[in-house]
Amino acid sequence: VDKVGGPPVRTYDMPESFKPSAAGTGDDLYRRSLYTFWRRTGPAPVLETFDVPKRVVCIARRETTNTPLHAFVLLNGPQFVEAARVLAEKLHRECEGNRERMIDRAFLTLAGRAPDDTERQILSRMFDEQRQWYADHPQQATEYLSVGTKARGDAVPAADLAAWATVVNALLNYDGCVVKR
Repeated sequence: VDKVGGPPVRTYDMPESFKPSAAGTGDDLYRRSLYTFWRRTGPAPVLETFDVPKRVVCIARRETTNTPLHAFVLLNGPQFVEAARVLAEKLHRECEGNRERMIDRAFLTLAGRAPDDTERQILSRMFDEQRQWYADHPQQATEYLSVGTKARGDAVPAADLAAWATVVNALLNYDGCVVKR
């Protein structure tokens, strides 16, 4: 979303964390975390998981932590699952379904570099395994692809899109995409 400024927006986890409060709608769900609604006593749970600093003090350098909760949120949070699906659809459209180009573009987009041969093979094998699993379990593919509010296109078969979304979601959780060194 290219909008700058405006009132705070409410993320997917607002109804669970700040009752009574509803999640945002439309483009509000996709704004930067800078615009996320905070209560006086604490930030949104996703921000808390990633060690957002308290607002009452100024800090010069953020702490670096690495906990299992980071992986849990990145692999299961609705905003990350939806982002993975939307990026998978975009990659499929731009790369015309070409597996190698999709893997290269996804890796470059998320990690900021091209994958090496080993990484490319791992992601290709992961796609094959996930595609087979989702082809055998179409109900789970449909459920996985229905996470979030962004409408899903029909150009890509459900098993393929779910497999690509899983690959992209795994890349979102990859250390090279999460940690700035």
